Amino acid sequence: MGALLATLVLAMEIHASGACPSSAQVQRQLGPLLGDAAAAGASDVATIKHERDGSVSVSLADAEGRAIGDRRLPRARSCDDQAETVGVTLAIWEAQLHPEISLRLDRLSRETPPPPAAAPAPEATLVRPAVPLPARPRSLAHALGFAAVGDARASDWSPGARAELRFGPAGARWRLGVGGVAVGRHAVAVPPGQASWWRAFLILGAELDVARSDHWAAVLGAGAAGGIVSIAGSGFDVDRSSRSLDLGGEVSARAEWRPGRLHPWLGASVVTWARRQAVDLQGVSTGSALPRVEPMLAGGADFVW
Repeated sequence: MGALLATLVLAMEIHASGACPSSAQVQRQLGPLLGDAAAAGASDVATIKHERDGSVSVSLADAEGRAIGDRRLPRARSCDDQAETVGVTLAIWEAQLHPEISLRLDRLSRETPPPPAAAPAPEATLVRPAVPLPARPRSLAHALGFAAVGDARASDWSPGARAELRFGPAGARWRLGVGGVAVGRHAVAVPPGQASWWRAFLILGAELDVARSDHWAAVLGAGAAGGIVSIAGSGFDVDRSSRSLDLGGEVSARAEWRPGRLHPWLGASVVTWARRQAVDLQGVSTGSALPRVEPMLAGGADFVW
């Protein structure tokens, strides 16, 4: 804490927390401004606080501790200049409060007047670079679809059913899907009897909107297929049946209407199987091979959420 100076001429206590300006420097500035008449009635207390940025806070209170004035002054070029600015500020406050004090306006006109009241300097703010928020994960869109299937051959056709769950980023053109297909029995003549067969398989794949608007889309898809084929004979001396696993792949295309959450569609697909499946009769050369390429037509609808 700075020194406490009791000024007998001015009858004002000046408290300064530092040496620039000091109480003595401010006293020297106040003497010429207020004159000897100040001793008659002025008994106020001036407090000078030095801030870290070089500015000075000046306040004035009367003998009973009531605030008279408070101002923050910017940093001056030198301690003498700072003392002069503080002295002028205190002299103006004293002249406004004590009519008996004769403020020497002629001196003020020759000296640089105190700066106008300025808004308090803003408190120092620690500015840190904004930390980017983690990217919000994109929501998923799901679609559950059901369709009627027609497995067509040159000689006959067989009905079937298809169910599929699709999912992907909302609004994206691509989706993943997993589904199942079951196709009814086909019959093929194998004299002296006939053979029948059916398939059921799962599909794991993806699809892409190759063209779309607000209400429709053209979709291409592809996937891997795996399932069972069941073959049975009838009309023979000994009728037998068998089941085996098979793997293959599917390509598909469909046109989809998208008025809302329900998306009706029509499409076609081709499934190609890796293994050769055949119906053979024991003891004779008669037989028939199952088709390894199966075209299918389908129509259904997806519910999207």
